[in-house]
Amino acid sequence: MKIAVPVKFQRDNPPLSPLFGHAKWFAFIDDGKITIETNPHDGGLAVVEWLLHRGVDAVITQHIGIKPFALLSQNGVAIFYPGEGRILLSDALEGFRKGNLQAIDQNNIEKFVRHQGHA
Repeated sequence: MKIAVPVKFQRDNPPLSPLFGHAKWFAFIDDGKITIETNPHDGGLAVVEWLLHRGVDAVITQHIGIKPFALLSQNGVAIFYPGEGRILLSDALEGFRKGNLQAIDQNNIEKFVRHQGHA
């Protein structure tokens, strides 16, 4: 399973970025191996296309827009919420492994949309 997580920095165990499409970096976790890459796009839908092209199966994010959520969901990508505040990548991944992260779906997406402008 390949997981993508928006992060704030390109370093070991960075905190998660509260942004999705405008995050500067994404951590990719594939069979336990973590790589962090620069987000080449500045907007949710272009980022989703990039993640889909990378073969992502799951996304862990604190906030996401309706359109990126819909496109990920339509393509079978599971989306999970790790909680609010400063969360380190290792903590988010541990929560994912233990099944403790809340799934973001059609029933609760409104809770995770940033209404202040963009997600």
